[in-house]
Amino acid sequence: FIYTLSRHKMSNKSAQSPSYDLMVGLVVGSAVTAVLTLYSSREKPRSSSVFSSSSCCSPSGSTTNSLNVSHARQGHDLVTRMLTLFESTWGNASLSNARLGSRADGSTSVKALSGRCLNFATPQEIKAALDEAGGLEIQDQGLDGQGGKGDDALWRMLTKVNDFSVNTSHPLFLNQLFGPMDRSSLAAELLSVMINTSNYTFEAAPPVAVIELSVLESTAKLLGWDFKSCSGLMIPGGSISNLMALNCARHHKFPATKEGGNAAMPPTPTAYVSAEAHYSFLKAVSVIGLGRENLVKVPTTATGAMCVDSLREAVKKTRASGGTPFFVGCTAGSTVRGTFDPFDEVADVCKKEGMWMHVDGAWGGPAVFSRRDDMRALVKGVERSDSFTFNPHKLLGAPLQTTVFICHHADALLSCNSSKAGYLFDKRKANANFDIGDQTFMCGRKTDALKFWALWRYRGTDGIARHVDALRASTYCFAEKIRKHPSFMIAAKPWPFNLNFFFLPKRVRLLMEKEGVSTDTCSDDPLPESIAAALSTVAIDLKTAMMKSGKAMVPFQPIANQTAQVFRIALSGDVEFGEEEMDELMRLMIEYGDEM
Repeated sequence: FIYTLSRHKMSNKSAQSPSYDLMVGLVVGSAVTAVLTLYSSREKPRSSSVFSSSSCCSPSGSTTNSLNVSHARQGHDLVTRMLTLFESTWGNASLSNARLGSRADGSTSVKALSGRCLNFATPQEIKAALDEAGGLEIQDQGLDGQGGKGDDALWRMLTKVNDFSVNTSHPLFLNQLFGPMDRSSLAAELLSVMINTSNYTFEAAPPVAVIELSVLESTAKLLGWDFKSCSGLMIPGGSISNLMALNCARHHKFPATKEGGNAAMPPTPTAYVSAEAHYSFLKAVSVIGLGRENLVKVPTTATGAMCVDSLREAVKKTRASGGTPFFVGCTAGSTVRGTFDPFDEVADVCKKEGMWMHVDGAWGGPAVFSRRDDMRALVKGVERSDSFTFNPHKLLGAPLQTTVFICHHADALLSCNSSKAGYLFDKRKANANFDIGDQTFMCGRKTDALKFWALWRYRGTDGIARHVDALRASTYCFAEKIRKHPSFMIAAKPWPFNLNFFFLPKRVRLLMEKEGVSTDTCSDDPLPESIAAALSTVAIDLKTAMMKSGKAMVPFQPIANQTAQVFRIALSGDVEFGEEEMDELMRLMIEYGDEM
């Protein structure tokens, strides 16, 4: 409380009401304190151990490596020290050299531009640091036999891991589709680690079982669905969600496959995704035995969205060759370009052809929270899908991994995946109607619902909507800065959460001027071949230079409408990417890249 309050006062805004960051800082601080207190009360050292030297059950029958009271106490102290490190390190990542800034939605945030984004090191350097701290390699004799010295050695190695890890809370960590964590969700993650249970049955995780169904019911309501006609789960990641959707669709269309496998299906069952769809679909069709030849990649329009006319033609071609169309995987926010498919039109095709429609909203799915008319238009038709998924750990900032998967079919998951394992799932148990774990093909289930529930309950639907709209506003603001600056050029028309652009070194700008190519454009047209060739290694070299400086991480990647690599900005999590961050990123790119 004192630490967070002092930061608030340092902002010279102590006269105003406590900020969002002050409040959620208190939440996290309270959570760390609670974990320390409850861990202490739960993990009291045992007076004896089944593996102690005095026990007849000692596995070796000797006195070596006995787990006595002091060892238990030492392990406890390691956890306490790690929680203390967590509080200081995570706080510094977000608060050191901080100032209070304003978000686009009117709330406040903390910035730390002067801190390092990463300590760039080679694998050899990291290995050497771990060896110096205590030794990387696993050995027959553990550190626990060394008493306090072993604890200290492990502690040194763990702090080295922390030192060399990327600071994903840094404002210029833009490398992945996740970023700074939402503090309310982080507090729940700490609790999730502490309770250390699996949410497959109510008896194993009573409050989380109730919370997960509540989250799923709220998601259904957001889509305009009656939860009584739905089924769903929290799942570890969008890739597993896409696999789950394909498996549900196969069982829904061909129920005999649950017992008879793919041999029970008609010839050539075929699935369709856009050329911009996530690569996990390729893996999923292999996992369930359909084969990649039976996944059709539908061409896209100039903007990157699925071409519905091409989808109709592909389905027609499949039927003409004796195949059976059964699944269409749509995308709400593709990884590279950020595209949204025309869901309403795709839904019309699926209804006519009897195909399952899945919407992979792992990245852009939270657009369903937005109240803006243009954003609502983007997701129109999602409510007509058979299944929908989105990752709160991406756009919304929940800790990794947090994913919602929901079907608009009440029995879809259970009928598809249930194995009725009697030792775990038994309707005679108290509150067995909350045992939703049999709906998945996995067994152990992390208590991910707790993280998203805390975030959603703390911010409310309106707060998440403001957050989503603020990220959209920042993306378009940066796009305008890129368009106006002669050292940059937009590579494709931006979508709400993705901006792809080129950095143009001095030599390339001179070449473009000579060939009459303007940098002040915002289109999907490809660069002339000579310009693209001149840019062939720029993005690769510039990314490496910025990483070695430790100041920023921005990804380069291929994009369908260009032959040269582009940079991508996709704002994730509880990031603050305002004018200062935009200007700093552009300044760094010019500093390290202008002479390339």
